[in-house]
Amino acid sequence: MIFQDSMIIPSLYTRDDQEVIERWIKHCLTVPAKEGLADSNKVAEIVLSSVQGRLPKGISIREDGSTFIGRKTWHCPVAMRNNLIFPIHLLDINWDDSQPGFSWPESYYATFLPGYNVYAVTISQGSADTLGYYDAAVGCFDAKKIDQIAENAARVVQTWWQFQHTELKKNGWKELLKPGLINSESAFRLHKEVWSNVETPGSGCIRS
Repeated sequence: MIFQDSMIIPSLYTRDDQEVIERWIKHCLTVPAKEGLADSNKVAEIVLSSVQGRLPKGISIREDGSTFIGRKTWHCPVAMRNNLIFPIHLLDINWDDSQPGFSWPESYYATFLPGYNVYAVTISQGSADTLGYYDAAVGCFDAKKIDQIAENAARVVQTWWQFQHTELKKNGWKELLKPGLINSESAFRLHKEVWSNVETPGSGCIRS
């Protein structure tokens, strides 16, 4: 299906989507504060709709005390969007194992937003406890060439990690669960640059 440029945005995004995306892009170079994540969450849901089944699931407790594994899901209001917006998997990490059997995975994707000509970098967690949301768009970049995508996405990821380390005093992640467009060598290098005084996870932590 071929669109004229003037048709792309109204064909793929609702009016509310457009307002949120445009507002978010103005601030996407700044790491969002927790109280300002509503737009970041909405953008993440716009770009990640087609890969919901691949995102981390967490353990939740029902009112009766029983547990279940799951996460929030959502409906895509524009059916063709799932066939035209393709998230690129960057990497999956595990921040920590709080106790045996309980981990804190985080998945990273970069997704091109047709019509806006930027890539949104998103993080997805198995719980909304940390951010108040399961998913958030934490930065954006442009790329004129395909080989620039990995490098530019890595810079956004590193900025997010630096924010976690500097502002939230968070320790470095413990495991590289799955490399993607950001390979294991790059992931460990970024980890070392952010947490320079923390032991970098070894290659034995990689899970295929």
